[in-house]
Amino acid sequence: MSARTDDDVQSSLSTKISVIVFWFMIVAGMGISFSLLHNSEERITTDYASRANGLAYDLENFLHNQVVLSAERIEQELQKLKLQYRAEVAEVILNGKSFLHGQRRPDQVLFARSFDFHPAGDKFAHRTGMSYVSFTPMQEAVAQERKQVLIYMGVLLLSFGLTLHWVLRKILTQPFQRMVQTAKSITHDETALRFPEDRNDEFGFLARFINKALDFITLKQGELREALDKVRLSEASLRAEKTLIEVTLHSIGDAVITTDAAGNIQYLNPMAEKLTGWKVDGVRGKPVRQVMQLIDEEHRRSVENPVEACLRDGHVAGSVEHVVLVRPDGSEVDVVNTAAPIRSEDGGPLIGAVLVVHDVSRARRMAKQLAHQASHDDLTGLANRREFERILTKAVNSAEPGSNEHTLCYMDLDQFKIVNDTCGHIAGDELLRQFAAILRGRIRESDTVARLGGDEFGILFQHCEVDVARRIAEGLLQRVKEFRFVWKEHAFDVGVSIGLVSISSSQQSVTDIMSAADVACYAAKEAGRHRVHVYRLDDDALKQRHGEMRWVSRLNKALEEDRFRLYCQRIAPVADINEGTPHYELLIRLLDEEGKLVPPLAFIPAAERYNLMTSIDRWVVRKAFETFSANAGIVASWRFSINLSGQSLCDETFMKFVIDSFRQTGVSPEQICFEITETTAVANLTQATRFIAVLKGMGCRFSLDDFGTGLSSFGYLQTLKVDYLKIDGSFVRDMTSNPVNRAVVEAANQIGHAMGMQTIAEFVENGEILRVLGEIGVNYAQGYGVAKPAPMEEIFAAANQAVQRRSTGT
Repeated sequence: MSARTDDDVQSSLSTKISVIVFWFMIVAGMGISFSLLHNSEERITTDYASRANGLAYDLENFLHNQVVLSAERIEQELQKLKLQYRAEVAEVILNGKSFLHGQRRPDQVLFARSFDFHPAGDKFAHRTGMSYVSFTPMQEAVAQERKQVLIYMGVLLLSFGLTLHWVLRKILTQPFQRMVQTAKSITHDETALRFPEDRNDEFGFLARFINKALDFITLKQGELREALDKVRLSEASLRAEKTLIEVTLHSIGDAVITTDAAGNIQYLNPMAEKLTGWKVDGVRGKPVRQVMQLIDEEHRRSVENPVEACLRDGHVAGSVEHVVLVRPDGSEVDVVNTAAPIRSEDGGPLIGAVLVVHDVSRARRMAKQLAHQASHDDLTGLANRREFERILTKAVNSAEPGSNEHTLCYMDLDQFKIVNDTCGHIAGDELLRQFAAILRGRIRESDTVARLGGDEFGILFQHCEVDVARRIAEGLLQRVKEFRFVWKEHAFDVGVSIGLVSISSSQQSVTDIMSAADVACYAAKEAGRHRVHVYRLDDDALKQRHGEMRWVSRLNKALEEDRFRLYCQRIAPVADINEGTPHYELLIRLLDEEGKLVPPLAFIPAAERYNLMTSIDRWVVRKAFETFSANAGIVASWRFSINLSGQSLCDETFMKFVIDSFRQTGVSPEQICFEITETTAVANLTQATRFIAVLKGMGCRFSLDDFGTGLSSFGYLQTLKVDYLKIDGSFVRDMTSNPVNRAVVEAANQIGHAMGMQTIAEFVENGEILRVLGEIGVNYAQGYGVAKPAPMEEIFAAANQAVQRRSTGT
């Protein structure tokens, strides 16, 4: 809204008085008018009756005084009386004869009266008469009276109001307006002007009082100007000093922070704002410990801010070494801090502190880089042999039987010489780098991995018994098996032989432990390469190798005798597990020689180790397609997921086998979804990409299985054009009780949806997991909470029976 002007102030009082007078006259006039018009009908009726009686009485006297009654005389008298008494109609009936003057209307007010008279010429003659008098209708009479009253009152009140307004303006408005005009002139720098004091009423009293106040203010203004001039001089001097200080602080390369005596921040120079990530306006008045969050670099514990020590002890204080400043965004800066007390000029009590912070990140980075280069291999970035033996020595010295055991893992690449001889040392170096990346992704933070020389690597599993280390090493073997090294037009399957040695006593020597690990690694090579051998005095490695060889013969025999079986497990929509197109994953089982079912984990590792997985995958595809073709009328709209191994993806003839199977059996590619584990897909990326592209072009779908176990695959999702992401069951199983697992499931689901894929959760064991999956937005669920695996023949038989029942209506 705009500011009020002086003219508005000047005319305000006059306007208000006029409004008050106007409304007072309106209210008064309305009151008087209502009073005059009250009971107007009763008053008019009384007046009508009085006039009607007067007319009848005068008519009766006229008739008494007439000697000769002539009609002409009677009509003349009747007309005269009608005008005299303001009647609209006057009528008299004498001896049955009517004399009428005026025009009758049905809504007129009528008065009737009978009378007797004796004509003057005949005293003894007695005659009777009847008079009728009609007046204006009551409604018209009331309206006419109201109009007259309002006109009279309007004229009266207008005259009175104008008179009252003139009087009020003379005695109140004009004196007040003169004072307002004077005040307006004073506000426009006419300070010598004063209010008129010639009146003896309230206006005169106010004028004299205000004039005295203005004289006093004028006197004080002079004194105030002198004081202000002195203040301006002092301010100019302070500004010059402040500018000098600010220029100095701005030019300092270190961060400078000042606080008051309570440790609350008062100032940050630009370097402090840049270093801490805070702006001075946002932290002024806050405790310095809230802004300067300092932690120990090694132990990650908070350390005392030097300002607090300085204010407490009253002297210069500095931070300990290896202090890190944590910024608001979570980033960290290596710093050195020094705080000094600020005292008053007379050396009195502390009034604050100044903190100087120096960024030493670059110096520490250089020191760490030099230390890292001295202890790490330049090619792979892993620890070198000297650093590894130093760490190993510390581990041996801390080892105690049954309480603090460690395990040494010694590894040797099986195909390194072939890569070097075929493609050159540049390719060999690249293989070593990729293999080192695999090792880094499979160890714990507490473990150490090193390149010991050539194609030899070592891992020290800290606080880890040999059995646990063996499981980790076997997982590493699987990861390496899925890895395929590609160099230009060449591709290589890489293997690794691993020897494990338990470190359980400080009496062992580093040399003996390394020698034992080397022997164990050699034993693994001798046993067939790409395996783990644990160094023990009672070595059972040979027995184990014989057992695995027996599995090879058993699997070949099972393939010849057709003793594999296919089971189906339903994949259902999370929104409604009883709806949707039937979708099943095919699972393989083995019937042993005695007819008992053998789970896949018992024979799949041996099949993979001895390259039998492609033969098993061919059996699955052939058996499944033949069964689908035989039941085409029932399962035409169904969908089936078939698992493929990395060996099959790398087999150039397998894709042709699948395409030929489609053509020979007539199975529609739209019914088939091939499942590939994410580790297999990433390890065989080129082959997997080509396989997916060809079969998707035919109409097949693809699913990436066990998604989430290998985080390296996230970058390959755009390359692998799959339709489904199967979230690994190890995260799904415990997601209702483990917030971290639930977060992994949510992240995998969001990534899949963001890339246009649908998601399937494995190991859905109960309804609670199913409910949480629905909240997250996962599309499909698979597990015992949805349906248990069942023989494929039973599923198809049940579907056949259902079709027959529908056709017969039973």
